[in-house]
Amino acid sequence: MTNPFAPLSEEEFDELDQFLLYDVDTDEVMMSDIMDGFLHAIAVGPTTLHPKQWLPKIWGTEDMMPPMDSIEELNHILGLVMRHFNSIIAGLEADPREISPCWSTMKYDNDEREYDDAEGWAYGFVEGMRLCWNDWLPLLSTPQGQAWFRPIALLGEDDFSVDQDALTKTPAMRAELALEIPQAVLDMHAHWLPLRLAVYERQVAKSMQPKVGRNEPCPCGSGKKFKKCCGAAADLH
Repeated sequence: MTNPFAPLSEEEFDELDQFLLYDVDTDEVMMSDIMDGFLHAIAVGPTTLHPKQWLPKIWGTEDMMPPMDSIEELNHILGLVMRHFNSIIAGLEADPREISPCWSTMKYDNDEREYDDAEGWAYGFVEGMRLCWNDWLPLLSTPQGQAWFRPIALLGEDDFSVDQDALTKTPAMRAELALEIPQAVLDMHAHWLPLRLAVYERQVAKSMQPKVGRNEPCPCGSGKKFKKCCGAAADLH
């Protein structure tokens, strides 16, 4: 059985890339670099999102999965996406923490050098943030949060700042911004981690609470039966 947290092999990632390019019949489907940025934002952000909230965004549809020829193909592609997402989480939980963003490099005319091209990835990250944008605002309203978001926004947002065009004018300038992204994402993850852990612990604690019988003493300590105290619809303790 395949480890659900095992990173995709190069061949598997290429297969997923080809599926997104040629087998999803929507104009809004994400390319692999956009999808990778999108999933990183979901993995590090303040809110735990269910796959049903973000999978349709990858395909550019309202459905959990796009139409496919067989259930076997559907499960295979879904397995690739979920393994890729899980591997991002596994990297964030490793010691030391690590991320491996998937974006391409580009060569330009009359220049032998290759430059990191993270614009699609950054756009995907911003799209992932938009799924719970209000939850991100407490961080984005701080100078530190703005500094972390800056390289992503300069590459991935339209009209982010008045000097955006000047700061992203050349491939070298855009590549320099791309180099700032991995540490910024790790810092965002570290910022939100205590909140995510606290939310998780509250959910676990709530699920472990014993149910009180209607005729048992009320847990609020009033001395009354539960049905005559907090269990009564008209009472709030």
